[in-house]
Parts: sequence; structure tokens; C-alpha cells
Amino acid sequence: MAPAALVEQLMSARQELDFASDLLTKPSAEALESCSFALQAAGRQLAECRPTFHQQPGNATALEEAWRLRRSFLRTARLFQGACDFHLGWLQLRGTMTGGYTETGESAPLMHGCSISLHG
Repeated sequence: MAPAALVEQLMSARQELDFASDLLTKPSAEALESCSFALQAAGRQLAECRPTFHQQPGNATALEEAWRLRRSFLRTARLFQGACDFHLGWLQLRGTMTGGYTETGESAPLMHGCSISLHG
């Protein structure tokens, strides 16, 4: 892979991560679904360019873009962790509301029913 192609690949992966970051700031199921596709695309691009990156240790432009990519990754990871923590908190609250507390003071586990109730 040519040096310019490597930089383009890194830039494209960073743009996917930036897109995922933007989606993680929107609280909707559709945004999270799109986010997963963007993260998968970024992962594929990084896997493709990884061998080439190690073969070009003196490529300052690629190194600079790799640092930008890293910052984007860290921002996306923080947003993703925040979304995960938020949803886990709501699951705990829902477990407490529906099942109370366990003998150790923890929220009761959320029970997912397997039945369907139809009213006519």
C-alpha cells in the first residue's frame, strides 16, 4: 500500500469513528444501530491497513493521522461506555421497580417474561 493510500485508509477509519461518535450523542435505537455499522466499518479498515502501517515507520503523515484516529477512538469509547452505563442503570432501576431488592441489597434481576397475553 502506498503511503498516501495508508493515510487515506486511516482517515476513512477516523471518519467512521467520528460518525459513530455523533450517533452516540443521539438517544435513539436507530442511531445505535447505525453506530454499530460504523464501528464495524472502522474495524475492518484498521485491520486492512495495520500490516502496511508497521512497514512505514517513517511516514510522519500516517503517524499524525494515527494520533487523530486514536483521539477519535477514545472519544467514541467514552460515549459508548456512557450509553452502556445509562442503559444498565435503567435496567437496574426497572429490576428494582418490578422485583424489589435481593437479600444483599442489590436490585432484583430483571425478569423477561416468555409469555404473550392477548385481550379480545
